[in-house]
Amino acid sequence: MVKVAVIGYGQIGPTHIDAYKQLDDVEIAAVCDLDEARAKAAQEHAGAKFCTTDFHEILQLPDIDIINVCIPTYLHADLTCKAAQAGKHVFCEKPMAMRLEDAEAMIEACERYGVKLGLGFCRRFDNQWLKMAEIVQSGILGDQIIWRAYATGRGAPTPWFFDKELGGGPFVDGAVHNYDFAALMFGKVRRVSANLKTLRSGTTAKDTGTAILDYENGHQLTVAWSWALPEGVRGAGSLEVFGSKGTLCFTNPAPEVIQVPEGTHALYVSTGRNAGQAFPYVRNNMYVDELRHFVDCVKSGDTPKVGGENGVNALRVALAVLEADATGKPVELA
Repeated sequence: MVKVAVIGYGQIGPTHIDAYKQLDDVEIAAVCDLDEARAKAAQEHAGAKFCTTDFHEILQLPDIDIINVCIPTYLHADLTCKAAQAGKHVFCEKPMAMRLEDAEAMIEACERYGVKLGLGFCRRFDNQWLKMAEIVQSGILGDQIIWRAYATGRGAPTPWFFDKELGGGPFVDGAVHNYDFAALMFGKVRRVSANLKTLRSGTTAKDTGTAILDYENGHQLTVAWSWALPEGVRGAGSLEVFGSKGTLCFTNPAPEVIQVPEGTHALYVSTGRNAGQAFPYVRNNMYVDELRHFVDCVKSGDTPKVGGENGVNALRVALAVLEADATGKPVELA
C-alpha cells in the first residue's frame, strides 16, 4: 500500500480524498488542516488514522510515501521543499507557485532529495480535452487554430484567491489550466497581450478581462474570464475551437447526425453543410486518473508526465499575462 497524507481540506482537498479512496492500493494515512474542525472533517472523510493542524508532524511520520499539497498557492513552495527534504514524494495542486524562483526551488529540492514531483493539471487526464488535442493535432481543423475560452462567475470561495500576492485571481489560478493545456496542443507561446480589470470590491487581484496568447506556430488562445459576478448571479462558460477547415463542437449532435458506440460520447467536427466527423471518447474522472498515474510513478520509479517543468512553463505565461496588463504592452516570450 502507498500511504498518502493530504495537507489542506479547503476547496480541492475533499476532491483529492474522494479520488484516492477509489485507488485500492492507496491508504490515506494522515490529514492536516490549520483549522481543527476542518482537520477532523478531513479525517472522518478519509478514514485516516492520523490528524493534525501542523504539517511538520506529518513530515516526521516515517511511513508516509506521498504528501498531497492542497493548500493556498503562496504556501506551495515551503511545504513542497520541506516534504522533499523529509524524503516524501509530492503531488502539488496548480498553480505551482506565485513566483518563478519559488517554482524552481521546488524542482531543485525534489531533484536533490530524489523524490517525485507531480502537478495537478487535471485537464491533461480529461478524456474530452485529450480528444480535443487529438483533433487539433490531426489537422482536420486547419493549420492555424483559434481556441477561445471564456468563463464568468463568482469565482473561488475564499479571499486569498483574490489577493494578487497570494492567489493572483482567475488569470493565475483558473486560466493556468488553459495555459498548460495549450502548451500540450500548440507548443511554445511567442507573445502575450492582456487587458484586465478589477470589478470586485475589496480585492487586489485583477478579476476580469481578456488575455491573448500567440504561439510560435501561428495558433492562438484567447482567455476571457471574470470572477466578479455578485453572489447568486449565474454566469456562463464556453470553449470554441476552429480553423480554416472546420469547427469543433463540444455538444453531442443529435443521434441522426452521428452514431457512436453505446456508453461513449463524441466531439463532432463540422467541415461543411451536412459534412463532418465524430470523434468518440469515454468520459472519465480526471482526478482519479491523474492520481492513479502519480501513484504508479511512485511505485515504478517512472517520471510523472506532468511535473515541475510544466508548472514553471504555465506560471511563466500567467506572470506574462499580468505583466502585459500592467505595462499595456505585449510581452514577448520567445
